[in-house]
Amino acid sequence: MIGMLSVVIAIIALMLAGAVGRGAEFPEHPLSGDYRRAADELAKPLQNKEPKVQESLLSEAIDRAVACLPSESYISARLRDMKSRMAAGGDQSEVLTALKNIVEDLRFRPIAEADLPVGFPPCTPVGEVEVKRYPGYRAAVTRDNGTAFWRLFAHIKKNNVAMTAPVEMTLEENGQRPVLMAFFYERPDQGTPGEDGTVEVRDLPGGWFVSTGIRGPRSNQALQLAQQRVEEWLGHHRDKWQVAGPPRLLGYNSPFIPWDKYYWEYQLPVREKSSSDN
Repeated sequence: MIGMLSVVIAIIALMLAGAVGRGAEFPEHPLSGDYRRAADELAKPLQNKEPKVQESLLSEAIDRAVACLPSESYISARLRDMKSRMAAGGDQSEVLTALKNIVEDLRFRPIAEADLPVGFPPCTPVGEVEVKRYPGYRAAVTRDNGTAFWRLFAHIKKNNVAMTAPVEMTLEENGQRPVLMAFFYERPDQGTPGEDGTVEVRDLPGGWFVSTGIRGPRSNQALQLAQQRVEEWLGHHRDKWQVAGPPRLLGYNSPFIPWDKYYWEYQLPVREKSSSDN
């Protein structure tokens, strides 16, 4: 579970201590209505159990769903691929299972237990890949090991800093293991930069990140699928974007939320290519 046990235990302590805000709410993604409409279009033919009828209805529903989504949507590309596989006589049961999962992804709404830091962009839809810009921010950072979460917890309690969502885990370059953990401050002018024992309060510049939304338990398999989505997206956009640092994992929920309702994001920092990079 990519070293999440200590995080799980620590977030329980945060909840019981009242460090996580109540009445929190995430801003809605600007295209959330389009994603919901796409889900509704795909869900209708899934109710029909007649194989031949269902295949025809699904093909038409995929076209309508794709029309609801952004032109460069990763989910749209997946849907078009499924339509091609059905037309080529592919395994329909496999396609149906994938489509049901996409409907659930499109309808998924993250549960907010704490507010985002000021100016942070909305959560990326599950299964989608998008590039989004973060403002400069202030964060408490420490080396990620068995006690990282506790050190950050002690820091925000001592300094009267409210818990925000998400918690950031900077990964190794290969994305296999967390090396840093950070709590984001609510505002970039809150508190004072500098060292606090083994925790360092840093001002970070923000920037562009390629992001994909993930739902469900935090697992190596889910992380690998997220990495594949982001790498595939970058492969199609290497003329404009290049990787600018190590990947990070953003965790949004505590153990008080059912595992199947968990939401997290895998992200890669990127920068726009200049003519000298080509």
